[in-house]
Amino acid sequence: MKINIEKELFTLKNEILDAVPDIIAETAVEYFQDTFRKKAFDGAPWPNFSPGYKHRTNGSLLIDSAALLNSVRPSLISRDLVIISAGNEKVPYARAHNEGFVGSVVVPAHKRTSKKGKAYSVKQHSMSMRLPQRQFLGDAKELQQQLHYRIEGFINSLNK
Repeated sequence: MKINIEKELFTLKNEILDAVPDIIAETAVEYFQDTFRKKAFDGAPWPNFSPGYKHRTNGSLLIDSAALLNSVRPSLISRDLVIISAGNEKVPYARAHNEGFVGSVVVPAHKRTSKKGKAYSVKQHSMSMRLPQRQFLGDAKELQQQLHYRIEGFINSLNK
């Protein structure tokens, strides 16, 4: 019996290169979305709300409508590269939360209702903002370990 080792290795290599990008994308999205539940990134906890800050809901840090959490997705999957992105036109604040932000922002004109129930208009204005970094996306040792175990498990499954 003849076995063409070069052909077998070529086939195995292609099988791995076809599957690994999807494994990476799935694992990374799971890890990055899980940071919202853990309220930590790569073992480093996120800063809590500032004392006295009244957030709109009883939700968790960075989870109000879950739009930011649900915006974490693979934007490119190829044999050579996997890119995971967050944010979109409905979530323009993704980068500010992931990297932190200190600066001035423009608040557009809007309507408000007073405590007595009377509606009034608020003119466009600027305000200073300080948003602490609550990283949920980026290079993480925990993710690298998960990728290692999942890819190794896939390769081991090919030998059976």
